[in-house]
Amino acid sequence: MEERPQFQVDVEKAGDDVGIVVLRGEVDIYSAPQFKEALVNGIEEGARRIVVDLSDVTFIDSTALGVLVSGAKRVRPRNGNLDIVCKDENIIRIFEITGLNRIFGIYPDRAAALKAVVP
Repeated sequence: MEERPQFQVDVEKAGDDVGIVVLRGEVDIYSAPQFKEALVNGIEEGARRIVVDLSDVTFIDSTALGVLVSGAKRVRPRNGNLDIVCKDENIIRIFEITGLNRIFGIYPDRAAALKAVVP
């Protein structure tokens, strides 16, 4: 049996109102609660602009997509936004199939995402 990549979530600050949520491994029904907690905490601590870094994510399911959508809904009333860093064509395809690529900015690396969100 293949071992699942270890899920990990970290939150970093890129400015007073910019938070970066860095995910690793599989983001699924089992790990989504930890992801949601980190995302909500970042927003509660004042981040209006969130960058979710999926560079080291190997799998994402509908539960994780729901967390992303709820995060976007939380920052919108604060004139904020949620952007995604992702290079994995399979994960990007999921955003395209679901139409979520029209809700989130999707960038190839963190520098491009931060350049887009930091004035």
